Amino acid sequence: MKQQSKRVGLGIEHLWLLVVLAGFGFYASLVPLPPNDFWWHLKIGEIIHTTGSIPKTNLFGWTLQADYPFVYGAWLSECLFYLLYRLGQLPLIAFVRTLMVMAAFGLVGYETRRRSGSWRMAALAVALACLMSVNNLIIRPQNWSWLPFMIFSILLGKYSAGQLRGRWLLLCPALMVFWANVHGAFILGVIMLGIFFVGEALRTWLKLPGARAWKHVGWIGVIGLFAGLAIFINPQGIGALSYVTDLMTDRPSQQLIMEWQSPTPQGPAGVAFFASVLLLMVALAYSRYRLTPTDLLLVVGFLWLAWSGQRYVVWFGMAAMPILGQALKDIPLENFPGLKAVSQVAPARNILNVVIAVLLFAPLVAVQPWFVERVPLPQTYWKMVLRGTPAGPLLSVETPVAAAEYLKQHPGGKLFNEMGYGSYLIWAVPQQGVFIDPRVELYPYEQWLDYIKVTNGARYNELLAHYGVDRILLDKEKQKNLAQSLLNDPLWEREYEDQYAEIWRKKAGP
Repeated sequence: MKQQSKRVGLGIEHLWLLVVLAGFGFYASLVPLPPNDFWWHLKIGEIIHTTGSIPKTNLFGWTLQADYPFVYGAWLSECLFYLLYRLGQLPLIAFVRTLMVMAAFGLVGYETRRRSGSWRMAALAVALACLMSVNNLIIRPQNWSWLPFMIFSILLGKYSAGQLRGRWLLLCPALMVFWANVHGAFILGVIMLGIFFVGEALRTWLKLPGARAWKHVGWIGVIGLFAGLAIFINPQGIGALSYVTDLMTDRPSQQLIMEWQSPTPQGPAGVAFFASVLLLMVALAYSRYRLTPTDLLLVVGFLWLAWSGQRYVVWFGMAAMPILGQALKDIPLENFPGLKAVSQVAPARNILNVVIAVLLFAPLVAVQPWFVERVPLPQTYWKMVLRGTPAGPLLSVETPVAAAEYLKQHPGGKLFNEMGYGSYLIWAVPQQGVFIDPRVELYPYEQWLDYIKVTNGARYNELLAHYGVDRILLDKEKQKNLAQSLLNDPLWEREYEDQYAEIWRKKAGP
């Protein structure tokens, strides 16, 4: 009997997923880096590398005591950022961020393919998950949480389906040691273990299809215990949990920062989130697939989390879209003969598809940080970023590179600064000190209210005098009202101006 030759190459169905990943990697590579979060983390990484210890105090905000306590819970990610910076500066950091994005969402596709058996459903799931994450692509410690989250999801999903031996779950506690030191989202790993333990216990107790033996359910619980203990393998000990709970209940963060507010059906991420919820409801109504208790807990739990803050929508996308793919794949097609015929076509594999796949990623290579400024992108894009700066490529125009250089040459004074500027100043001119910066939980709620009033030009002289401010660095776009007020104020004189920023100094008294 003639042996059937093994198919070589890729099929069209693989290209669907690769198109989505390549396109999203292209987009992620071009996201301008705003000054807000990244730079102060990089400075902390430098301090840890230089001193060999993790700071425990304020350090940079002159409005608080230098020894005012502050927990740097993402210390390991800060170290990793700085090590990458030493090796290849900002371009290498941005490149690694893009790799982590593509790897994490590639795993979303893998998990959807495992559940549904369809690469097309994988492509759809990844596309929706990617759209939901477009607000979370800037370089910051959260980047290091994406892969651990998806690895937890895949390990637990495959084990619960009887496709993985129990010893593989030991990777979860080992990975938790890393996760608990890079970002506060490690708590999601503990939550996911709890969801799978409770969900699979319910499935076994109710004797539902696919139920595992009690010993297998118990092993998830044991792994959850090990992972919980692994959290404490960090310099803060139990303080790692306190850091997360304090941050999630911090009044300034919860009430004043947009990403902590509930999502709205505006912008790509918000529209994708609401559309995916609606699509999931429709799919479950028509699909033969019935949610397991674990699936139900995953969907409801991460939907509630996403509803509580825009920054959490990305986790709902990663957790729920594979379930959506499985539900969509099991919708009966008897009433749609055309779709049924297409679904039954055996996909052909060939070398040409490999060539197409390589070509798909060529534009992605072209926009990597080392080459991107030579790419003829639209002028509307180039107006959003600074070009040719020594600080690195694709910095947002909001980054006060030139103003910081001026302050370095002309230091002094008690400076009031735009919040995002504070992060870049911590990196570029740490000796200057900042009025406020993106370490939101560090500063009192009342100080944030005063900052907002000054930014709006309301009672600014009274409030600035209260703090002893005699110098101002403002963003001409974000703080238009303050800039206009100072322009007509005899108490202040402008000492520096560029296209994006201004520095004002209080005039000496008579």
